[in-house]
Amino acid sequence: MSTTKKPESFEAAMRRLEEIANLLEDGEAELAKSLELYKEGAELAAYCTQQLKDARQQVNLLSKESYSTTDKEEN
Repeated sequence: MSTTKKPESFEAAMRRLEEIANLLEDGEAELAKSLELYKEGAELAAYCTQQLKDARQQVNLLSKESYSTTDKEEN
């Protein structure tokens, strides 16, 4: 996230993305402001995508560990 500060959380980033979408949909912002909002939204979307990828990897790892532990206990 190069120009905007890092969001406090995934949820905060999603809330801000929703705000940006609403502002852009209104069509009231001037062109320069719309471009600024679009850029911020793109950066937030990339942040959220990475957070989801990281969470998915953690779940996969935990699932494998859980399966491995359960499998050992059954033998």
